[in-house]
Amino acid sequence: METAKQGETLHVLLIEDNEADVGLIRAALEELQAVDSAAGSVCLYVARDGKEARELLLSEARIGLVLLDHRLPGEDGLQWLEAIKSHSDLALRRLPVVMLSGNDTEEQIRRAYHAYASAYLIKPADPDGLRQMVGSLVAFWGQVARLPNRL
Repeated sequence: METAKQGETLHVLLIEDNEADVGLIRAALEELQAVDSAAGSVCLYVARDGKEARELLLSEARIGLVLLDHRLPGEDGLQWLEAIKSHSDLALRRLPVVMLSGNDTEEQIRRAYHAYASAYLIKPADPDGLRQMVGSLVAFWGQVARLPNRL
């Protein structure tokens, strides 16, 4: 899978069970696209639990970036990260996975990077900070970074 080039759509899978955070991230993406035409198009898929995430990851959706909440019901985000990065499908293993958390203990951060997280970000408490964070993610993974095509 590859990230979107300018003018293409970046398909983002948000694995998040907190409806307020889903709403804020969705609003930040919509605002970013309305304000910055150079940001490119973003298609957001939302999975609120492991079953939905699994279905979306294995579907024909061209997911180019995963935003993964660290705390999920049932399986935590770290378990999901490990499942993605050890999957038999090489394209899934290559997916950039950004961990999102309200908790920044050194041990959690270390474990996430040890499991091959692409980044570990603390969710800003304020909407402006969240918008900036989402804008930075889309700019980097959607326009700057290049990954190989799906094999």
